[in-house]
Amino acid sequence: MRTVEGGCHCGLVRFEADVPDGPVTVEECDCSICAMTGYQHLIVPAARFRLTEGRRDTTTYRFGSGTAQHIFCTQCGIKSFYRPKSRPDAYSINYRCLDDGHGLDATVRPIAAA
Repeated sequence: MRTVEGGCHCGLVRFEADVPDGPVTVEECDCSICAMTGYQHLIVPAARFRLTEGRRDTTTYRFGSGTAQHIFCTQCGIKSFYRPKSRPDAYSINYRCLDDGHGLDATVRPIAAA
C-alpha cells in the first residue's frame, strides 16, 4: 500500500487514502454530474480514507435517489471525494484532485451510469 493525498482547489479540504502499490483502475462515469464535472473515480474502502482537513468546510448535495453523498468544498465548490450510491462502504476520490507526484500507475476505464 501507499498513501496518496489530495484536496480541493482552494486547499481547505484535504484527504489521504491508502491505495495499492500496483496498477489501479480509475473509472470515468457518463452520468450527468460526473460528465459535467469531469470526475474520475478512484474507489477506496472507507477504512482506507481519511479526511484530514476541512470537515466544517464541506456541504453535501444529493439528487435522484438521494443515496449518494456528493461532498463539496463550501469555498471553491470542488468535489474532491464523495460517498457513491453504488459502493456505500467506500469513498470515491476524484483522481484529478490528487496531489502531483502521487506516482500511481492508473488506467482510465469508461463506465455507464447505473
